[in-house]
Amino acid sequence: MMPTPATSRLRFASIVAAAALVSLAGCASTPSATEEHHVVVDADRDVYRQTEQGVPILFQAPRDAVWKALVGAYSDIGLLPDAADTSMWAVSRSKIIMRGAYKGSRTSALFSCGETATGSSQADVGQVIANMRSQVSNAGASTRVATLVDAWVIPDGGTSSNALHCGSTGMLEAKLHKAVAVRLGLPSFGSD
Repeated sequence: MMPTPATSRLRFASIVAAAALVSLAGCASTPSATEEHHVVVDADRDVYRQTEQGVPILFQAPRDAVWKALVGAYSDIGLLPDAADTSMWAVSRSKIIMRGAYKGSRTSALFSCGETATGSSQADVGQVIANMRSQVSNAGASTRVATLVDAWVIPDGGTSSNALHCGSTGMLEAKLHKAVAVRLGLPSFGSD
């Protein structure tokens, strides 16, 4: 059985996976927030983030303040949460439908879903269905937020039975984390 281009890319991506730590500071001498990304480069040199555990960020703020900022930040980026559970300290939005572009960004800038036979990004020519979930936890004197974005693309002319899994580029996670930082009074956190 011949491997598909998508499985070959994923297999290659797992071989060339590299970890990178990106620190984004909220103020000059004392970082208020640190976001960590695990980068994967696939065979086509597309870069996306490994999000098995989510993209974590540390805020030097109390858990309750971070929780309130996180719930509000989902709305700030246009995603009204469909769940916000303080027993698990988790906020989520499911079934985010995208086609071609989402909130001003090409879907291929948000997700790596493989390519069509003609070389077009599957994310740009199919329907992407994404789920986003953030978990808040204590981390010593800081509060940790880990955001996981998981997505699938249904190629044009296909059905959900032939959907392909997509890797996140980390843009949605970073946008959410920046919105949390702004709500916490750290407007210099990161960049657009």
